[in-house]
This record gives sequence, structure tokens and C-alpha cells, in this order.
Amino acid sequence: MKNKSAVYLILLGLMITTFFMFTGGITDQSDLNYRAPTLSNFTIGSSSPVIYARLPFKISAKNESYERKDCKKEDYYSARNLIGTLTITQGTAVIQKSDFIMLSEEGSSGEGYTGTFVDTVVMNSVGSYTATASFYDVYDTLQANTTATLTFTVGVGSEIPLSAGTYSLSTFTARCVSGANPPFTYTNTSSSNSLVINGDGLTASMGINMQFGANVLAQYPCLENSSYSYNATGGFSVVSNGSSKSFTIEYQSSAFATFNFTFDGTNLTLNYSKNGSDFELKFVKQ
Repeated sequence: MKNKSAVYLILLGLMITTFFMFTGGITDQSDLNYRAPTLSNFTIGSSSPVIYARLPFKISAKNESYERKDCKKEDYYSARNLIGTLTITQGTAVIQKSDFIMLSEEGSSGEGYTGTFVDTVVMNSVGSYTATASFYDVYDTLQANTTATLTFTVGVGSEIPLSAGTYSLSTFTARCVSGANPPFTYTNTSSSNSLVINGDGLTASMGINMQFGANVLAQYPCLENSSYSYNATGGFSVVSNGSSKSFTIEYQSSAFATFNFTFDGTNLTLNYSKNGSDFELKFVKQ
């Protein structure tokens, strides 16, 4: 009797095991494989890069991570899971770092997905640089990454570079849409009112404090205050916008002030508009 019971128990165990094998129970385990992406076609969309111009970068990235169930074919993950960064260096110095944006994706779950990623940078200074693209799967806890590099040289083109040094404020002009005419002009006499472009070609500081007085404010209400202060320290860039250029400087962490920009090698002009009124700061390189 005991032998029969043992046989029945063995048969019952085999039946349960067989049931789970065919129904996907305890033996149906996903085989997750996170792998570093494959990168290709890393290019810069400019044959002759120049300062202040937008330099577009493009790269193809295939997600090699996949999942397999029940010994079936690989089920590849989307290229949308990939995180890519673009780092621009000059020697050991990091000039810029930003994130790629996925432009398009093609492929299938059985063959794998490849995404086209793009990013755009603007260079302030001439010289030779290295661009490094680095990608990984966002769900990969180890973040196995793949990198690709290319070197490029940035020239002057037709621009006059905004070189390092001190640019002293000469005048500030306000052209109000309402109030007294002609425009109000403030002539600077303080040596501390200046814009400093640092030697790294990446950072700058602008410290300006102008006192106008209540009478001037009454005549030129677009000034909004009887004194003006510009205090900004951080990254800066000059960007071409068709036939014009803009100057942007960081005045707080990730907060930027933007001006229209002209420079002839000695005289620097920054201007902007607000509520229909125009404001202009003129500097002279020391």
C-alpha cells in the first residue's frame, strides 16, 4: 500500500510539473539581456564649421537590449529607451555637454530598433575640438554604454571674434515709445561698469550699475526704475540668426539674458526691446 502511495505521489508530481511547463507557470521566466547600444554614422552637418554658427550633429544608435521568453526569438527594446549625451572637448577641457534628441526610429521588435539622434552646438572660439557621443539603455542598471568620437576644426569665417578682455560701458540709450524725445542717453563715467570676457572663451561677467534719478524716470517712463543694474556671471554664447547675431549670458543658474549683438573688433553693442521700447548698451574694448 505504501508503495502504491509513493507511485501516486510521483505521478502527481510529474503531472503538476508538466502542467506548469505547458501553461507557462514556474518554468516561464523572462530572459532579460541589457547590452550596450551600437553606434554608427556619427557626423557633423557642416563641411566648414565656423564660430557663432549652429553646428548640427547626427548619429544612429541601435538598442541591443532584448527580452526572450520560452526560448523564443529576441524581443528587442525601442531606441526610445536610449539616453545619449554629446560632449565637446578641447584637450582635457570640457567645452560643452548636452543631450541628444531622437529624431526618428526604424526597425522591428524581432530585428531591433535604430534611432536617429540629433543635437546642435555653437562654438565661441576657433580651434580644434573632439565630439564624443555616449549612449546607454535607460533601463540598464549597470548603464553599459558605447561611445563614438569625431574631431572637427572651427574657423572664423566672416566673423570678428569676441576676444577675451574687458569691455567698458560707454553709453546706455533708451528709446521710449512714450515720454520725452529725443532718446535718453546715459554717459558712463564709472570704470566698474563693464563686460568681461574670460580667457576660457566660455564664461563672462557683466557688472553695471547706473543711477538715473526720479526726474529722468518721470520723463522716460519706459526705464521703469530710477536706476539700472545688470549683474550676470556665467556661460555666454554668440549665435548667428540669419543676418543678425545674439549675445546670451547666464545671470542665474540656467537663466539667461539675451541681447542683439554687433562687434567690429573694438566697439561692442548690445541691445534689446521691451514693450515696444528699445534699449542699447555700447562698450569699448580696453
